[in-house]
Amino acid sequence: MKKIRPILFIRNRTNSLFLRLIAGFLCIVLLLASLTFYSVSESKKSVKHEVVKYNTSMLANTRDSYENHLDLIKKQMLLFFSDEKILLLQNKPANTLYPEIVREIQQWTTVPYYYINNIVFYSKPNDLVLEKGTSTNAKAMFNVFYTSSDYPLEFWTKQFEEKNTYRIWPAAPFYSEIIEGNRLSLGEMIPVVIKGQYNPGFVMIVFLNAAKMYEAYHQSVNEELMIYDAQGKPMFGRTEGEPFLSFEELQETKDAEPFVRDGKYYFTFKGKGTGFTYVSRVPVDRIAAQTRINITLLASILAAITLSILFSFLFAARINNPLKRVIESIRGMNGETAPLRSSIKEFDIISGQIHGNRMLTRQLSFMNHLKAIRGQDTDASSLDFADKPFVFVLFQIQPGKNEANTPAIIQNWVYYLRIFIDSQLKPDFPGSLTFQIERDQILSLVFTENLDKVRSRLGEMKKVFDQDREHGIMTMAVTSAYSASNQLTSAYEEAQELAGERLLTDETQIISERSGVPVAIGFSPDQEKELEANLKAGNGAQVAALIEQQFAKWHRKPPTAASLVRFAETAAAKIRGFVTPFPLDPDKVDAVMVREGERIARCSTLFELELLLLEWVTGTAQAVREKKDEKHPVTVQIAEYINEHLAEEIYLDVLADRFKMSSGYLSSYFKNKTGMNIVDYINETRIKKAALLLDDEGLKIREAAEQVGYKNITSFNRMFKKYMGLTPSEFRKRNESV
Repeated sequence: MKKIRPILFIRNRTNSLFLRLIAGFLCIVLLLASLTFYSVSESKKSVKHEVVKYNTSMLANTRDSYENHLDLIKKQMLLFFSDEKILLLQNKPANTLYPEIVREIQQWTTVPYYYINNIVFYSKPNDLVLEKGTSTNAKAMFNVFYTSSDYPLEFWTKQFEEKNTYRIWPAAPFYSEIIEGNRLSLGEMIPVVIKGQYNPGFVMIVFLNAAKMYEAYHQSVNEELMIYDAQGKPMFGRTEGEPFLSFEELQETKDAEPFVRDGKYYFTFKGKGTGFTYVSRVPVDRIAAQTRINITLLASILAAITLSILFSFLFAARINNPLKRVIESIRGMNGETAPLRSSIKEFDIISGQIHGNRMLTRQLSFMNHLKAIRGQDTDASSLDFADKPFVFVLFQIQPGKNEANTPAIIQNWVYYLRIFIDSQLKPDFPGSLTFQIERDQILSLVFTENLDKVRSRLGEMKKVFDQDREHGIMTMAVTSAYSASNQLTSAYEEAQELAGERLLTDETQIISERSGVPVAIGFSPDQEKELEANLKAGNGAQVAALIEQQFAKWHRKPPTAASLVRFAETAAAKIRGFVTPFPLDPDKVDAVMVREGERIARCSTLFELELLLLEWVTGTAQAVREKKDEKHPVTVQIAEYINEHLAEEIYLDVLADRFKMSSGYLSSYFKNKTGMNIVDYINETRIKKAALLLDDEGLKIREAAEQVGYKNITSFNRMFKKYMGLTPSEFRKRNESV
């Protein structure tokens, strides 16, 4: 001790801490040495027991996971099977139900923790199969799209004769053979068949991904697993080499009691819900190898104890000063000071972690204050900055229209934006806080009342944001100055309101004042009628002119982006409503207005939104026109007769006698071929002819009405406005102005 005492005196002004550290190290070393020797002596007994216990526990976890998942699937699928739309599909299948049911199937299959590959509804009387991709027949489904040697088409047709209303079948590989001779593996599936008690001709088949369930639920270093059903039939298996014991041999053992057979440990459990038997096995020599402790290990333990005693003296001397600095740093963290930095790597990690945790706590407390959420955090008092004026700067991010910008890329970009914003504000405004509060929003709390200085700094940041517009457009909303923390919620609400004033432009915007009272935008009732009439008539030029007229006034005085998005969403819904189910079916409209919500959200300028709506209305009108232009011999003859006798009274009975049909059959036949009632067709044809006649300024409106078969001018005016959206007088005035 006399030799090392001078060293201790140099390293530490007092040796009390050092002596305590030495004593503590020595006690720990002696205790560890005793425990190590005791553990070595007991390890041979305990390791084997623990290995067996581990494998037993892992198999129990596997059983519980499978049982819980299969029970969840049963409950959820029975609820889905009893859904109103599925009941309608069973009793009265209609094409209009298919898209909505397919979308629901797709939603089920995209839930990752359900491990559902597909859901199939099979109606035997209608030879109808409905699944996540399309609707088809049974032969195509089970011989092409989902084919398996274990489950041929004959197997599925026999399910209608089964008495079971719910049954899980063994796993088997499935393939897709869309191109003959080219089999594409779909993976190993576990089919679950659900059948209604009162409708045996309709079944629901749920295909569970067996491989993903195995990877998720068999979390063990031992990969071998076998599952038998209640009758002893193999349901699923993963083996390495020789096969498992048969189900009859397993019945000779007790459930959950491991046993040795043919040099292998077998572990079994039985599920209560399904009655399945779960079996895993481990080679005996693998367990024995884990219990061997050789001389080298024992010598290493002794050497480690000796070195531990030697280095205890050195470490105790070196740890004294860093420990003091840690304590000083922790004390410093209670204030607003930055964490103390050191050349010691471990101390930097500890100091940085403490500082990071404190900042996280402050931000959480701040969020509670911000959104008026009552919390119990002890750091809340530090937010009571009564004499500290502040402003909020809300950064609203509008993702760019580049389709390569995936959600992951956008989130990375937003993360680096937050780092950039924080680095730009803190030098000018010490103590400011910046953090992400929503997926597309970053909020900065800036302690100042100098709004001009804040705007100046944001102006510099705007130059950077303008160069990064390929990822998204930034809007910066700056609130007025506030004086105390109890105004946080009010300031936050003002920031959100200011952000709502964003215009639809691809430029970075700085907003610090409200433009006024929000004004609702949209079509007038007359414009809606004109839009509906021209869409149903397939008049693409007229509907395009209506859209362009609407946007022309917005180019002069642009409304807010939020108002325009609401208008576009409403317009899209109206376009769909006007033309479905007649004259267009929903599938054709879907083909024109594909991904409408996503495409509206990606519009970054007013011009882009205008082009999008023009694309939709002209495309829809073109589809209507193509539908109406479909030629059928009888309908062509009927149309020719109507066009030749527009000035006369045209009666349905007269038409039916002329074409040797009953009036009811003629009406239904014409509507089926053209998508339009024959009376509506007569009226529309007359109004179109009248619109052409009104181009002649020398012809009176009454004369035009008489030439197309209207004797009553009031009826003519009413019918003209219904189909053209304008009265005859308004129509003639508009043409004159054009």
